[in-house]
Amino acid sequence: MPGVPKQTTILLSGIPATRKSTFGRYLAHEHGVAHYDMECHPRGWPHPELKEKWDSDRAAFLAQLRQHHDRIALDWGFPVHCLPLVSELRGLGVRLIWFDGDVARARDAFQHRGNEKGPIENFDHQVAAIQNAGCPASLNCVIVPALSASGVFLDPRQIESLVFP
Repeated sequence: MPGVPKQTTILLSGIPATRKSTFGRYLAHEHGVAHYDMECHPRGWPHPELKEKWDSDRAAFLAQLRQHHDRIALDWGFPVHCLPLVSELRGLGVRLIWFDGDVARARDAFQHRGNEKGPIENFDHQVAAIQNAGCPASLNCVIVPALSASGVFLDPRQIESLVFP
């Protein structure tokens, strides 16, 4: 599996509607990466029985994940109040990948997909919180320019080359 090294655990986060989940599914389909959509338990978890560990002990959760998989993508557009948890994950060897993009275009994409992730106010509140927290600059992470001002999304292969140079 060229491109995605063994013993890789990444966290896909960022602006809502910038295709984090699409990239996670791409990695799963093209490279056999275990894709955990953290917001879609149990449907989005290859091993849903690990949810209790996630809730109680991130180190034990990651240890168990790594027993099952060599390559893992955690897909979580975390709320800003969870930054300490994200720092904990980073301390446990998880690489943070931030999907950035034009906020107005992302808002349009969020609205276009309907109520799947809730009302448009959810988007507005999350983006305001992200901006107030100084993210992604404060995170020291790989930043993927996933959505341009003209509304064009990066192709998953282009994202892959940024994430796994």
